[in-house]
Amino acid sequence: MRGKLLIAVYLTSLFTVWNIDIPKRAFRHYEKGDLDKAREDLDKAVKKDALNPAAYALYAQLFSDSTYTEYNVDTAYWAVTKSISQLKLISDPKDLEDLKEYKTDSVSLEAQKDRIDALKFEEVKAIHTIDKYNVFINRHTDANQVPQAIDLRDHIAFEDAQRINLWQSYESFMEEYPEAKDYPLADSLHKKLLYEDLTADKTLDSYIDFLEEYPQSPYRDEIEVEIFNATTGVNTIESYVQFLNRYPSTALADKIANRVYHLYKEQYGSETFFEHFSIGSQMDSLTNSASLEAGFWVPKFESGRYSLIDAKGEVKVITFFKELPQSYLCEPILTDFVYGRINGHSRIQGRNGRTIYEDEFTSAEDVGYGLVVIQKAEGQILIHKSGEVIIEAPQDEITILSNSFIRTYDNGFYGLTTVNGVPYFENEFSQIDTLQSYYLWLEKEEGIALVHPEQLHAILLGKDEPLAFEYTDIDLLPNGRIWAEKNGEEGILDLNFNEVIPFQKREIYDRAYGWKFQGPNGTEVWHDAFPELKGQLFDAVKDNDRWLAVSKDSSWILYNQLANVKPQQFDSLHLMGENMVMATRNDSTWAVFKNGKQVLMTKEWTPSLLVPQSYIKTGEQANHDFFMLSNFKNYRKIYNDNGKEILAATYKEVTALDPDMLRLQKTNAALVDSLGVFLLDFVYDGMGSNENGYVSILDAGKVGVINPAKRILIKPNYTKLIEPYTDTVLVAEKANFKGFINKQNKQLSGFDFDEVRYWNDTLAMVRIEDEWILHNIGLETAQYEGMLDYTLTKANDTEKVMLVTTENGQGIYSDVRGEIIEPTYDVIKVLGTEAESLYFAVKIVEEANIYVIIYFDGNGNKLFTQSLSQDEYFQIACPS
Repeated sequence: MRGKLLIAVYLTSLFTVWNIDIPKRAFRHYEKGDLDKAREDLDKAVKKDALNPAAYALYAQLFSDSTYTEYNVDTAYWAVTKSISQLKLISDPKDLEDLKEYKTDSVSLEAQKDRIDALKFEEVKAIHTIDKYNVFINRHTDANQVPQAIDLRDHIAFEDAQRINLWQSYESFMEEYPEAKDYPLADSLHKKLLYEDLTADKTLDSYIDFLEEYPQSPYRDEIEVEIFNATTGVNTIESYVQFLNRYPSTALADKIANRVYHLYKEQYGSETFFEHFSIGSQMDSLTNSASLEAGFWVPKFESGRYSLIDAKGEVKVITFFKELPQSYLCEPILTDFVYGRINGHSRIQGRNGRTIYEDEFTSAEDVGYGLVVIQKAEGQILIHKSGEVIIEAPQDEITILSNSFIRTYDNGFYGLTTVNGVPYFENEFSQIDTLQSYYLWLEKEEGIALVHPEQLHAILLGKDEPLAFEYTDIDLLPNGRIWAEKNGEEGILDLNFNEVIPFQKREIYDRAYGWKFQGPNGTEVWHDAFPELKGQLFDAVKDNDRWLAVSKDSSWILYNQLANVKPQQFDSLHLMGENMVMATRNDSTWAVFKNGKQVLMTKEWTPSLLVPQSYIKTGEQANHDFFMLSNFKNYRKIYNDNGKEILAATYKEVTALDPDMLRLQKTNAALVDSLGVFLLDFVYDGMGSNENGYVSILDAGKVGVINPAKRILIKPNYTKLIEPYTDTVLVAEKANFKGFINKQNKQLSGFDFDEVRYWNDTLAMVRIEDEWILHNIGLETAQYEGMLDYTLTKANDTEKVMLVTTENGQGIYSDVRGEIIEPTYDVIKVLGTEAESLYFAVKIVEEANIYVIIYFDGNGNKLFTQSLSQDEYFQIACPS
C-alpha cells in the first residue's frame, strides 16, 4: 500500500513539472472539418502522452459530432469524463491557461458534459425502457436529466403495473419505486383493487374481515354502508345499537339516530328516548322535533297562506303552503309532519318547519316506524321522516308488513324489501303476506313457501336460504296450527313448519277435541279425551261441541265430550242441537240427554227442540235448550236439557224465550222458568218476544212488561211497548206520547215526549215536537232546552259535550260545565280531539260578504278572531 502511494506522488510531481502537450494540429483539422485527420492526430497525441486532457476534450467533441462517421455518445461521455478527471491533475497556471484557450477548462468541460448527457438522454428516451433509464441514471449520475429519467423510468414501471392491473402489481411497484410521482395513483388503485378482490363475494363476512385488516381504507364508508345494510335490515333498535357499538365513528350515525328515534317512539313514546340515547350530531334537532310533536295542530289562514296553531291558538309554524289536504280542514293534525302545495308542487315538512320531501305528489300517509308512503301520479314511493328516500321507483302499492318487511306491488306482482332499500325479493310473487303477523307466506305460480323471518334476515347476511315452494294452499287454524296442502295431500304443521299431521290424500278437519280425517276409505278421529279412537277407520262421524258419534259396521257409539258419561251404542242416531241426540236401538227410538238420561219415544209423540230466541237473535251457540214431545191433541211434555220433565199439559204453542224462560200459550199466555215454575200465570192475552230479559205483556190492546230477573212486572196499561231506560227506569207510552215510569209503575214524568234518547242514568234527551230538551228524570226539570238538533262531540264516563243548534244558531254545551259557547253562531266546527277541544265558530255578515271567525279553546275561552272574505273562508272551512 505504501509503495503505491509513493508511485502516485511521484507521477503527480512528474506531471506537474512537465509541460502539457496540446494536440493543436488535431484542433485545426477539426475546425477545418477534417474529422478523420483530427482523429489520427488525437490517437498519436494520447499515445505519446497519456495525460492529455485537451485531447480527450476534443475526442468528446469529435465522438459527439453527428457528422462524424464513428459518432458514439457513450465514447464521447467516456472522453469528457476522462478529460475532466485529468484536468484535476493539472496545477501549473500556464498549462491551465493554455488548456483554457482550447476550451479544456472546468466550465467548458462541464458544459460539454451537459451537452453529451443531453444527447445520451435523448437516445435513452427514444428507446424508453427501464433498463436503459437505469443505466443512464447510474452512469450519468449528475446529469440534469436524471430526475426526468427517474420519472420516466418510474412511469414505465407504473404502466407495466397498470397493464397487469392487479393489486399485487401495484403493491410491487410501490415497494420498488416509493418516490414515484405515480405512487399516489398506484396507491389509490391498489386500495381499490384490494377492496374489490377481497370483497368480491360481497358477503358480510368479507366486508367485516376487510375492515378489520384495513381499518384506514378509503373505502371504509362504503364498506360500512354494506355492513349497515346487511345487519340493520331487520330495522330494530338492537340492530342499530350493535352496529354503532362496532363502528362508533361511522358516518351513518345521524341516519341511525333518526331511525332509532322513530322506532323507539313507536314502541315506547318519545318522552324517555333522550334519557337512553345520544347518537350522532342531530340530537338537538331531534329534541326540538320531539318537543313539537305533542298535541294536535289545526290550520289558520291569513295573508294568503297557512300557519299551524295548537289547542291554545298559538302559532307553532308559519308555512308557505297555498293549499292543504281537505282532511286538515276537517280533522286535527296528529302526525309529526304536515304537507301541502307550494309554488305549483307539493312539500312535506316536519313540525319544526324543516323540509322533509319536495316534489309533485297528491298525498302522504304515515305508515309507522318513521315511514311515509307518498302517492304520486305514477305510483307510490316510500321515504323516512328524516328525508331519506327508501323506495324511489314508483310502485302500484307499498305496504308495511312489519318493522322488518316492506311489501311492494307493481305490474301485478309482489316483492319484499328492507328499510335500507335492499330487496329480499324483486317483484316476482303472486302473493306475499304475513301469517299470524309474524310468519311469511310467499306464493309463486309453482306454489307457496312458508318462511320464518329469520330465514330472510339470513339472506341479508349473505347466507344461502333456499325456499321450498311446496304447498298449493294453506290456512291458519284457530288452534295456532297450519293446515297445508301439497301434491294433492293435506297435512298439519306447527308454527316451526314441522309436520304435526303427516301429509296424506284425505281431508283434515280441525276440531276442538283434536282432528278428524276424511279419506277415501273412511274417517279417522284423533281425540284428546278418547285416545283409543286413534288408528281406527270409521264409516261415518258426527260431532259438535258436546257429542261425538262414530259408526263402524252399521253400529254407532255415542261419546259425551263434556260430561263423564259412559259411551253408548246405537244402531243409528241424529244430533239435535248441542244437548240432545235422537238414537235408535233394536227398532226403538230414544231421546238421549246430555247427562246420559234416555227417554223412550213412542209413535203418538212428535219430538221437537225448543231453541231460545235469545240464541237465535244473536247467532250464539245454543248451550241450553228445551225438548218437547207433542201429540195430535197439542198435549205437550217439556223437558229441560238434563232430561227433567218440567211441564206436561195442553198448550197451543210453547216458545223458549231465553235459557231460563218459556212462553206458554193457551187462550191466554203464561211465562215459566227452566224448572217449570210459573213466573206469570194465564192472565193476559199474549206475550211478545224477549228483549234482554224484558218480555212484553199484551192484553185488551194494552201493553205491559215483565222482567223476572229484575223483579219487574208492569201490567198492561200502555199503548206501545215499554222499553227499559235504566235498571230502575222505563219508558212507557200513552196516547202516542212517551214518559218515564219506575219499575213499580210509578209515573216519573208526564207523557209529553215524542221521542226519548238515552243520555245517562239521571238525564235523558227528549223531544217535544221540534225541540230537544236535556231532561232531568229525578227532578223532572229541563237542564238544557231549545235545541233543534244536537251532535255529541265528546262522551265519556264523566262528561258529555254536544254541538247544539237552536233558533239563534249553533253553540257548545256540556252536561257538567253547562254552556261553553253561546248558541249564536252560524257555523261551529269541532277541530280538536275529544281529550282537548278547539272550536271554529263563524258569524256571517251577509251584507258585506264577510265571515267572522272566532277560535275558542275547550273551555270556551276566545283565542283570536279573524275577518275573511268568502274566498278566504272556503280555503280554511271544512267542506260540509
